[in-house]
Amino acid sequence: MRKINTSDVFKMARLLREGNIAEAVRKAYLDGKKEGADSEDIGMNAIFDILCSCTDPSVEDQFCDLLAGICEKKKEDISNQSIETTVGDLKRICEENNIVNFFRSASRLGGKIQG
Repeated sequence: MRKINTSDVFKMARLLREGNIAEAVRKAYLDGKKEGADSEDIGMNAIFDILCSCTDPSVEDQFCDLLAGICEKKKEDISNQSIETTVGDLKRICEENNIVNFFRSASRLGGKIQG
């Protein structure tokens, strides 16, 4: 698994716009700023909200493409792996990267793309 890069932020911005998940990202960011926040619970809630937003096939494709790049897997492998593996990949991404900064950057870009 590699670190999140600039290209990933732009891919996430497109997902924010097309998947209508900007609110889930904002909520996770704001929840993370609260005193006594449990980062694992916040991360799992964010993952759930984001996955539930990926109901459009083109958004699913973009999500799999983004995850495949970060996880250094083929997009088809992401599409065909178990949900447990996908959630595990997302948790590792959150743990190995400063995900708050990533969401902050992506949500700002997503807002600029929408506006």
